[in-house]
Formats: sequence, C-alpha cells, structure tokens
Amino acid sequence: MEFDEFIEMENIVPNKIIKRDYQINIFNSIKNKNSLVVLPTGLGKTIIAIMMVAYKSRSGKIIFLAPTKPLCEQHYNSLKELTTLEGIFLITGEKTKKDKRKDIYKKANIIVATPQTIENDIDIIDFENYSLVIFDEAHRTVGNYAYVSIARKCVGYGICILGLTASPGSDYSRLKEVIENLGIENIEVRTEDDRDVKPYIPERKIRWKIIDMPVEIKSIVVKIDEIIKDFLIELNKYYKISASPRRITKKMLLELQNRFHLRAEKEKGSIYNAISTVSALIKIYHLKEMLTSQGIESAKIYIKKIEEDKSKAGKKIRKNPKYIRVKNEILNIKPVNQKLELTKRILMKHFSEKENARVIIFAEYRDTIDAIINEINKIKGIRASKFIGQAKGSGNGMSQDEQKKIIKLFKDGFYNVLVSTSIGEEGIDIPATSMVLFYEPVPSAIRHIQRRGRTARGGLPGEVYILIMRGSRDEAYYWSSKRKEKKMLLQIKKLKDMIEKVALKREERNEKIEEKRRISGQSTLDTWI
Repeated sequence: MEFDEFIEMENIVPNKIIKRDYQINIFNSIKNKNSLVVLPTGLGKTIIAIMMVAYKSRSGKIIFLAPTKPLCEQHYNSLKELTTLEGIFLITGEKTKKDKRKDIYKKANIIVATPQTIENDIDIIDFENYSLVIFDEAHRTVGNYAYVSIARKCVGYGICILGLTASPGSDYSRLKEVIENLGIENIEVRTEDDRDVKPYIPERKIRWKIIDMPVEIKSIVVKIDEIIKDFLIELNKYYKISASPRRITKKMLLELQNRFHLRAEKEKGSIYNAISTVSALIKIYHLKEMLTSQGIESAKIYIKKIEEDKSKAGKKIRKNPKYIRVKNEILNIKPVNQKLELTKRILMKHFSEKENARVIIFAEYRDTIDAIINEINKIKGIRASKFIGQAKGSGNGMSQDEQKKIIKLFKDGFYNVLVSTSIGEEGIDIPATSMVLFYEPVPSAIRHIQRRGRTARGGLPGEVYILIMRGSRDEAYYWSSKRKEKKMLLQIKKLKDMIEKVALKREERNEKIEEKRRISGQSTLDTWI
C-alpha cells in the first residue's frame, strides 16, 4: 500500500498529517519489517510511528513504549489527536493497580506505557494478540534496561518491532547490541543533508563563539594544577599513575575510584587512603572545570561546598596550603564572566530582531543555571525560567507536574527563555524555538544532536550558538561530539550493510531451497501439507 492510499484510510484524521517525502519513503520501507529509524529531533519520528500504528492496527493490538511518563502522555495525546482509533489506553504502574491493568490489556487496542510497567506485567500480557511494539528512544535497548526483556518477548512471538531514535550513539558494540536485541532487519537513516529531507528543513545557522580565558583565571588554573600534582604524587604511594595534571582526566579518576571501591570490599587499610586521595583529586578537577568552563560564580559556589564537605577527601583538600591560597583568590576575584556577558549580548540581539522569540539555553550544572537566570532576568523583555530534572539527594529539583507547568507557560509565552539541564534534550514536547544556546559543548553526539534539534522546527528558521572557553574542557568536548557524530553515521552504515548482506544471503538460501524443490517435483504447498 502506498502512502497516498494510506492517508485516505478512515483511521487517520483527514488533513492532520502533512505529506513529507522522507516520511513516506521510510514508512514504505519499514511497514513489514523489524526496523530502526534514525531521524534527527524535530523531523517527525512520532508521525512515522503513528502511520505504523494506523497500518498495523488492522492485524492486532499495539504497544507504544517511551522511557518517561511525560513522553508517554505526549504520544497518547498524539494518537488521540491524529487517529480515529478507539481503545487507546495510557498505563502507568503507580496509578493503576495490576489487577486493573490486566483488564485493560484485554480490552485495549493500543497501550501507551513506560517499559518498566510492561516489564512488570509481562506475565499477564497475551503477546499472541499483538502486531506491533514501538520502542521510542530505542538506543536504550541495552544492558538490563526494561526494553531488552520486552524486545526478547516480541522477537519470540514474531511481533513487528519499530525502534525510533534521534541518535543511537557512536559505540559500535553498543549499536550492535541494540540491533540484536530488537531483532532489526532494516535500518532507515536520515540526516538533514539527505535529498528527500532537505526541502523540509528550515534554515538553521550554527555559530561557534570562542572566548579567551581571562588572565586572572589562567593564573588560578596554574595554582590548581599544582594542587592536583600534589595529590597525584600522594596517589602514587598506592597506585602508579602519571603525576602530570595534563595527562590525567576526571574520567580516568572516576574509573580508578570505582576500581578502588571494588578492592575495598576485600581489602582493608591503605586502600581507604587511596580512595580519599582519588576523591580529593576528583573534587579539585571539578573545581577547575567550574572555574574555566562555567565561570567565577560557579567556582565560588563550589568552593563553599568544599568548605562544608565533612568527608575525609574534603578535609584533605582544606589542609593543603596551596588550596587555601586558591580559595582566597577565587572568593576575592571579581573578573567579568565573559561567557555570561556574551550570553546576555546574544539574547539581547536575538530578542531585538525577533518579536516572539523563544530560546532554550542548555547548561550542564544547576548552580550555573541559577547564575544565568539571575542575570538574564535583569534584561528588559526577557522572562526566563529554569527547567531541571527531579531532585537528586538533598538538591532541589522539579516534579513532573512542575515540569509540565513550565512547558505550558513557555508555550503560552509567559516565559520566553528556558534555561535547562539535559532534561530538555530528550523526548519532552518543547515547542519550536527560534534559538538554542549551548552554554558549554557536550562530548556526546546523541546530546549534541538532540539539543540543536530543539530549533528550526515546524517550518521556522533557527539559530544555534555554542560557547567555547579557549583552554578549557569546552574545546575537547566540542571536537569530541563532532568526531562521535561522524563516527556514528559510519557505524550505522556498517551495521546497515551487514543487515542487508544477511538478508541477501537469506533470500539466496531460500531461492536455492525452492529451486531444489522444483527440481524434485515437490512444491512449497506440498511441504506445508
């Protein structure tokens, strides 16, 4: 069935789905195969999923999975708005008891749920009645995540699988695991440069702003490196490692810390001194990141946290005489935060040129977000709100209800700037923005693609600004994300070629079997009988 014929079907609301060539092409490719669709944020993965729901609803029930409750609610609302299908249910484990869910599974035609809910109910769902299961954010189908056990069940029952993702990552073994777990037979990839996609992409200007590190900050960084060297020399009593701060990364220290913790379960004594030394190093590295990448305000906040830290690592840091000098310099210095000042200038220019502008600023740390909010809300015409995840430990966070309220206020124009952590990257239905600003680059290709995909949507042009502090981790993170994005596309192509070769061999094998049967005078029908 071609798409023109398909959209005339009564289970799609007329004039609700606008035809796009790449969506038609993808739909026709995936409709009868276990498929993974890789499509950048904002290009309509949900529309493709809804096409599949409408098509497959003729032959059985459907499960639509998404990793978060807000995303499930979004998909549920889209199904209700774009289709005329009945028996659509949204299920969350907390609000609906298992006995009641069992009844819903029996009468429902379409279930929208988190994977944890379906995994918990896997014993009460009759998978024989299902024709399609959709895995949104399919790159999560690895390890012990709930998607894995559900996918295994689907493959066992021969249920059609559709995986959706904006970016499956650049790690080949992880990608291969996703493909194998989902039983993928077909991969459809599109980028914004593909011929059938380009006509539908509004103009998106990406600008990288390189900021020179202030002299005062450079001077403090040299002194922080001396503290790091002291602790690396101390660490060498327990573990041989380079004493050069330039050759050691925070990631390496975190891995070493995990290794020490595993040893501590069996050993006693000096291993605990090693653990506290590594912890002290991680904190000092983090202070350096705050100072160089986030700005003096964030560094001052982190100094206060070190001062209040009652752990052995915190005490170890405070005893270091070089730290005392660094602390006093950071607390007393008053340089201009060049990154924050540039952010303010970019915002003022953008809002002066666009009357109904909407902007998302992505920042890595909540302390930085507070500093940004405090400053940009002083600008006339800017109404900014933070948008963060739920509380971690003793920290302040936002409940899902609070998150939904902020998004609604942003859609309605009460707020025109969101300053967001990574919670704003994936899934949540944030309206199209006229600009996205990365307060710092991220080393992940997935996150980089998801962030920039928050602008230039719905036919409207957009701008992307990426702020990079010269000489900080920002530079390394930026080039890392670019390298990983290129690598990701190469890895997907490699997997796609592998799958196509396997499919071709399968077809050739089947043809040979059929040829042998014809020669022997036995038809396929005879073998079935």
